[in-house]
Amino acid sequence: MSSNLSPEERDRRVLELYEQLLEVEQRLIPTGLHVFGQVPVDHEKVDLLKMIASFDRPEYGCRALPDLIAVGLGLGGYKSIIDKSNQSADALQNREKIESILRDSIETFLKNGSAAASEFLLKTANVSVDDATPSFALLSRVGEQLKKSQELDSLARALRGEYIEPGPGADIIQNPDILPTGRNTHAVNPYAVPSPLAWRRAEPVVKALLERHKSENGRYPETMAMVLWGMDNIKTQGESVAQALWLLGVKPRRDQMNRVVDVDPIPLKELGRPRVDLVMTISGIFRDLFGTTMDLLDRAVRCVAALDEPEEMNFVRRHVNEQIRSGGTGSSFDEAATRVFSNAAGNYGTNVNFMILDSQWEDDSAIADLFVTRKCFAYGRNLNGKEAKALMQRALSRVEATYQNLDTTEIGITDVDHYFEYLGGVSKAVEKQSGVLPQIYLSDTLSPDAKIRTLDETVRLETRTKTLNPKWYEGMLKHGFRGVAEIEHHISNTFGWSATTDAVDNWVYDEIAKTFVLDDEMLQRLRDYNPHSTHSLVGRLLEAKGRGFWDADERVVEQLKNVFAGLEDQLEGV
Repeated sequence: MSSNLSPEERDRRVLELYEQLLEVEQRLIPTGLHVFGQVPVDHEKVDLLKMIASFDRPEYGCRALPDLIAVGLGLGGYKSIIDKSNQSADALQNREKIESILRDSIETFLKNGSAAASEFLLKTANVSVDDATPSFALLSRVGEQLKKSQELDSLARALRGEYIEPGPGADIIQNPDILPTGRNTHAVNPYAVPSPLAWRRAEPVVKALLERHKSENGRYPETMAMVLWGMDNIKTQGESVAQALWLLGVKPRRDQMNRVVDVDPIPLKELGRPRVDLVMTISGIFRDLFGTTMDLLDRAVRCVAALDEPEEMNFVRRHVNEQIRSGGTGSSFDEAATRVFSNAAGNYGTNVNFMILDSQWEDDSAIADLFVTRKCFAYGRNLNGKEAKALMQRALSRVEATYQNLDTTEIGITDVDHYFEYLGGVSKAVEKQSGVLPQIYLSDTLSPDAKIRTLDETVRLETRTKTLNPKWYEGMLKHGFRGVAEIEHHISNTFGWSATTDAVDNWVYDEIAKTFVLDDEMLQRLRDYNPHSTHSLVGRLLEAKGRGFWDADERVVEQLKNVFAGLEDQLEGV
């Protein structure tokens, strides 16, 4: 830390660092693969129940326990304390006190039951028993359901051709009603997307996203590109769809059966900011399951483009008018307002992940071109999947920021390759069309204080909480062959972010090499369990060096080459 900083600035930097350490420590992560039919043990339940209790759940009559504790202690709202905790030592101390009481109350609940936990909160934080009881009633139901698994029984019943009870599919923190597991998961009614709950949850996320961009750039973004996936919107009942509508500044119109039939513009005075132009890249599963929602998003864009508003407050209208005035191909209103893109009918994915993981690209333009080629089919009014490469390239050329919502604790941006194939792919396509890599954001709504992070920040967080975290990788290694494969996948997916966005810091590769390859004992464990994945892991590190993503020490490179050659000999039986 620089000695030129004032004492106040040093204190602020220390608080920010401590806040990051808390974030790493408290982040909920899987500590092993899911074992079919196995239930979680008690120590795993504490963090899970603590997170479930941290959200307001009006459908169960529950207020978030951290809020109840904060108010009971006379500290005001919990969110305001979180917002101040990286700037104020007092706020940080209050936050730690609230979270300590919350954890103790959950542990008391697991040991002695709801009444004891409610009594504990009354004595330590002045939380009335009446206020606490609904939360512990919910946790009691969740706790009982976590003690049993219907997965094996349901599998046997399915093989016998018997009926399997249906249940919703989602993340347990977002929707505890997914329990018990082992049911026949179903999706949602596409005509009800976004749900009222998703609509309410989306507003603060969009506000935080735009404020983050404004604080870093001095203004709101004129155009953003957003990734929308089918499974994510099933699990959240359309939270990403609701975020898209909020960015455009429109709200869903519902009929008497609660079906979303159209959109209405939110008045600019009420919105309090410009309407953001939005290019939407849609997954193939979303296209198949949410056809009516794609039409809704297209109507939303066209509604905003047709509003009689100042162009400095309506960026959709500004860009559509500019395109119309330019004349030539793509200058009709319908063409200029095209913003919803996906695959051709029957096709799925971008194939960017396959190109990168198979090392089948020579330069960045190949990645950008593949993404556009796969995703340039336009949907909406009379389009029905028409190829529109020029329209997509023109829309992407205006993009300043790309964005995707994270919706689950179980799958992060280094767990699967689909994140970098979509968000990384569209960011690379924007870079080619505009000449500048856009700012890349992800929202994390997995905790009550929904956060907006840059991609770089998210990669660092996932690296620290998972890839380099002994709690995570030792949990994976308990599964032997499959666990090593999972570690290798994380490293390859991290490499995918280097290829698409150059968002991986040099130290990440340094520490990966140090942890998994340069440690002789760890390397031997990996080789014994799964030499094939270990060979791929070392090869990926060498490729990162060869492509210029990692400025590795030459001595380290030589060690990696020797290990790689030894693994090749092992696999070939030499």
